[in-house]
Amino acid sequence: MSGATITSFLVKVASRCNLDCDYCYVYHHADQGWRKLPRYLSVAHQDAFADRLADYAREAGLSRIAVIFHGGEPLLMGHAQIVDLAVRLRSAVGEVAQLDIGLQTNGLLLTDDALDAFEAENIGVSLSMDGPREAQDLHRTSRKGRSSFNRALAALERLKQRPKIFAGVIAVIDPAVCPSTLLDFFDRHAVPKIDFLLPDAHHGTLPPGRATDPGLYERWLIRAFDMWLDHYPQLAVRTFEALLDGAAGLSSGTDAFGFGDVSLITLETDGTWHDLDVLKVAGEGASRLMGTVDDTAIAVVASSPRLALHRHLLTMDGLSPICRECDVVKICGGGAVPHRFRDGGFSNPTVYCTEMRAIIRHVVRRLNESLVESMRGSDEPASFDIAAFEFAELSSAIMNELAKTAFDADLDGLRHAMTDAGYRPDSFEDDVLENVARRAGTIGWQRARSLIGSGRQVRDVDGNPIDVDDTYLGWVLGRASDCERLELGAADEWLRKPFGTSIVFEPEELSANGRDLVVQALAIIDEWRPSIGAELRSICSAVQFIRDPSAHPDKIVSFSDDSVPGALFVSIYRSDGLIDAYDLADSLVHEYRHQKLYLLERLYPTSRPGALVASPWREDLRPVSGLIHAAFVFVELRRFWRHIRDAGPERLHNRAIAQLEDTERNLGEAFETLRSCDLTRVGRSLVDILESSGRQLPLVA
Repeated sequence: MSGATITSFLVKVASRCNLDCDYCYVYHHADQGWRKLPRYLSVAHQDAFADRLADYAREAGLSRIAVIFHGGEPLLMGHAQIVDLAVRLRSAVGEVAQLDIGLQTNGLLLTDDALDAFEAENIGVSLSMDGPREAQDLHRTSRKGRSSFNRALAALERLKQRPKIFAGVIAVIDPAVCPSTLLDFFDRHAVPKIDFLLPDAHHGTLPPGRATDPGLYERWLIRAFDMWLDHYPQLAVRTFEALLDGAAGLSSGTDAFGFGDVSLITLETDGTWHDLDVLKVAGEGASRLMGTVDDTAIAVVASSPRLALHRHLLTMDGLSPICRECDVVKICGGGAVPHRFRDGGFSNPTVYCTEMRAIIRHVVRRLNESLVESMRGSDEPASFDIAAFEFAELSSAIMNELAKTAFDADLDGLRHAMTDAGYRPDSFEDDVLENVARRAGTIGWQRARSLIGSGRQVRDVDGNPIDVDDTYLGWVLGRASDCERLELGAADEWLRKPFGTSIVFEPEELSANGRDLVVQALAIIDEWRPSIGAELRSICSAVQFIRDPSAHPDKIVSFSDDSVPGALFVSIYRSDGLIDAYDLADSLVHEYRHQKLYLLERLYPTSRPGALVASPWREDLRPVSGLIHAAFVFVELRRFWRHIRDAGPERLHNRAIAQLEDTERNLGEAFETLRSCDLTRVGRSLVDILESSGRQLPLVA
């Protein structure tokens, strides 16, 4: 491996600080070398650095270089001395490369005079501040424990008046502070950028508070990300933007996660060359490279063995075996190198491994949801044959794709909910998680849990609030290996909670007969068209037995709802006993077709949001999508009742004829109405297919 290309230099101009932040990697971690360092970078070392920088810029052919003045607290050196150093550096480099110079400060010594000088020399200023008083004074206090908030706030107010040089804010998080408190504070102050950092830790020095609450940082990160994405997207949060970039396949642009290369070295106040200074958390001398600014050129440092080892740790081959097998490794990249330290080495997962997996999976899920939402507004046609989608005999590849998209989102949602509820998804076999994730009840539970976790209220159809109890997760995990692919009449509370008292679910003593009846009905469907039976079983996971207390006792009712995808709700009794197996087959086909169209509509809307139309047979307003669903369902049921008329039992012959007459009339009125509706291209194509080819089955070899 050739030497690294160094484009950024962290220059420690002061080794002491006027605050005593209890999480500081310089003063409160393993490497206490600061005690032996000169208080300030000497003029001689400043001049030597200027010469080394100019030589390296020419040798490496650099067009742009970043220099960040750092500490301790750099302003202890004095703002005039900092400006003088910036002038010397720019003079030495000359026109060889553009020199971007910045300063990281706690702000306590940041005066208007200093800002005038920095602005005149184009020196950017980044403020270290953890947030409002309740956040700032948790950790960023003086040696005597006194508050730093007022002076930090004054610095923030001054910087807001200097947008030309105000680079942003760095804040170390404490999960005790609500994410909304921080986001609201920094948004109100219109900071140009905020970078939220996890407390520096490794396997020998664990993150504060996590030993007693393993999910502490996971919950905070996920809630903060959701709060930002949903309510503060105008605030530039580098951490979260980098996560989105990583999830989208782009470089994260941060050393906190993702693959990359070493591009920064540090100059200490004694003139010694160092690697990333946060490596000090690993032990005495952990950041030390070779030589000094007096005797060692930057190109030699860039090719040093210790820097080569660091570079190796940023590649796939440099990761631990556990990391290389992880499903989020391409985004995580193993995490920040200092956080990987254990027993003298860095070939370990980051100490924040669980948190990284959780937040990355959550970000990927939110990104996928966002892409789906953007597609919902698209007027582009689907990328597949709508005519093939309509027929079960032709749609297996299409349905596999649609179902996988939905399943991947549901599996990510389950993993997030499990983590938040105190479970470790990685401790379960993949087939167990997959089986649980595709259950309709699980999907309903984890969606409701996510909504409640983001501050929204979930209500049943009666308008009553629904509570989410995590004991449900234990129940469903406990039976994951025993439940059937298509559960019949299971006492699953999350298939029932959303419907309040409007629907009555049959008791267990009556459900046994219903299970036998479903078996008969599925056999009827399989004999008629095996492809429909197979497709029904592949996209549906539950059949629930219901009564509608508001309907006539002899009426056969059924419904399905996209809030519990994959669940079919059907009645099996009327006043004189069990319904006919053919009527149940009708209900199952009816509701399965709704579920099939729901899967399409998650990616490709068929009508404009909010569009209403007068239903031709219900004499009321309903969404246009509802009329499309009705047409989609009854085109298939027309085929079913034709089969009953031609090959079914004699006792149903006349009824099939009557049923077909009603269906033909209703479909004719539906298509006439839909011709005047404002549909998407997908919706228009689907309606055209239903109207023209819905009268016959395709020829299948």
